[in-house]
Amino acid sequence: MRGMYQEDLSTRNQGFTLVELAIVITIIGLLIGGVLKGQEMIKNARVTATIAHVQGYQAAMETFQDRYDQLPGDMSVARTRLPGCTEANFCYNGNGNAIIGSPEHSAAQRVQSGTNALPQVETSMFWKHLAMADLISGVNPSANPASPVFGKTHPSSPFGGGFMTVFGMHVTGSKAGLWLVLSNTLTGTTAYLPSAQNVLTPARAAQIDRKMDDGRPDDGYVQSPDNGTCDSGSPRIYRESDEYANQKTCMIVFNIF
Repeated sequence: MRGMYQEDLSTRNQGFTLVELAIVITIIGLLIGGVLKGQEMIKNARVTATIAHVQGYQAAMETFQDRYDQLPGDMSVARTRLPGCTEANFCYNGNGNAIIGSPEHSAAQRVQSGTNALPQVETSMFWKHLAMADLISGVNPSANPASPVFGKTHPSSPFGGGFMTVFGMHVTGSKAGLWLVLSNTLTGTTAYLPSAQNVLTPARAAQIDRKMDDGRPDDGYVQSPDNGTCDSGSPRIYRESDEYANQKTCMIVFNIF
């Protein structure tokens, strides 16, 4: 009996065999791979959704212009022609000069807010006029532009933060016009400045740029302001290495008019 007991105890103390350990490690590896694959699919879906948002806003702007013969935000007769556009809804006219807001992008941090001051208020009215015309969702038509907030006065983005408008020339020698800015901040010193607290990693910014344009941060209709972390070199390229994989240092701009 004693010998049988010792043999049984010895057998039970052997632990996992190599085969069992290999099976467990394989299962863990599959689980980790599935999680990582799922995360990548989510990020790719956000890229696709962001591109769809930009294209949708551009299409909405063009539809508005075809319908009213003026640009949203800049529309000088919004109070007359847009249903529900009243002072009670903080809805104001633009000045009708075919420029939305101030023609200097360096003033972006102060032109996204305001009451009825022209031309600054036009950047917020861009979204309000589109919402009043039932051409976009995700913006509250009654929100007060004096207190700009993503998801209320300005649309939010799938990556966080949201979109604002800036009129001007993003890079010297590039096309002047209206740019959509995907940023993490609407007002303050980082509204149109590269920041360590932005919404995109270099890899995601590059992915969006390549899908929509030429993949170069300082050229074309999709660009990214230079901050030395999102991009580098001459000509500049996005920093897509593992070193910068988790650093959300990129903001990105889209020329839509």
